[in-house]
Amino acid sequence: MPVISISLTERNLESLDALRDALSMSGRSEAVRLCLRTAEAEIREREGYQGELEGVLVMVHGGNLPDSSHRLDLTHHMFQDIITTKIHTHLMSDKCLEVMIIRGRGGKVNQMLSYFQTDDNIEYVRFLRS
Repeated sequence: MPVISISLTERNLESLDALRDALSMSGRSEAVRLCLRTAEAEIREREGYQGELEGVLVMVHGGNLPDSSHRLDLTHHMFQDIITTKIHTHLMSDKCLEVMIIRGRGGKVNQMLSYFQTDDNIEYVRFLRS
């Protein structure tokens, strides 16, 4: 197998090691390969998001991070035309849970998911298509 070099934040490295340990993997490379397979499966699923669709979006993010609420609010405004319902609640450990009902064109849903998934302050993003 080819060997590559990647740069990770401390948080990424901690997550990678936690994944490796939780699944009793032999090393970090095996954990990275699992992450890639998981991402590939999600991309294939999202390729099927065409036409009108609806579903539930669940997100967990740090609630007390500087500017995170402002950034999240701006993103919500960008996609307000497809967010029909939004519930926000505070969780333990200074985290927040967002649950949204989404209804719109598949391309717009994919665009919104990409925005949320690439935000380092959002720990978990999952769209459940109805």
